[in-house]
Amino acid sequence: MEDIKHTYTIQWVGPLTYDEYKEYVKDCDTLDSGYFNFYYFEARPDARCKWHRYVGIHKENDGINYRLNARHEHFRKFMDCKVIRIWIGSFADAKNPKADRIEMVETLLIQAYKNMLTENKRKKRSLPSCSVCIINMWFDKYERLKNYKIERPCFDDVVLYYHEDNIFKRGNLSRVICND
Repeated sequence: MEDIKHTYTIQWVGPLTYDEYKEYVKDCDTLDSGYFNFYYFEARPDARCKWHRYVGIHKENDGINYRLNARHEHFRKFMDCKVIRIWIGSFADAKNPKADRIEMVETLLIQAYKNMLTENKRKKRSLPSCSVCIINMWFDKYERLKNYKIERPCFDDVVLYYHEDNIFKRGNLSRVICND
């Protein structure tokens, strides 16, 4: 047995078009946009082209819209694409959004899914020296928890586990039972 030093739950909302994303973060019923520290987008010019994918972070608490917008160095290249899908994510625990934790989660996502993330080329932060478990929860734009039969990003795993020996394990729960 081993100790898992860090466990974080990320709540993802999406997929959103760019216009839906802008409306969502402005909506007064939405969680304050400063709590959204993660974003993922995928875009393609048309159905004949491959998907371009990028995951990023926003470490400030002034609103994710200050980072993910038409001026974003990667996102702006895809503003003319016919299909853009955006997911934004926040820590489930409001005590977690600290810069080092945000960076750690981003680094693990990039390393675990580097073969699918076509636009994440420069991130070179070292992996943590301890084990980490990330639990991803997926919600639609109405903030309803989603099952596994929905469109999700390339890193659609519910659980991502990193072992300090540079071992990644990831996957979905084979069966979720809801007692309502």
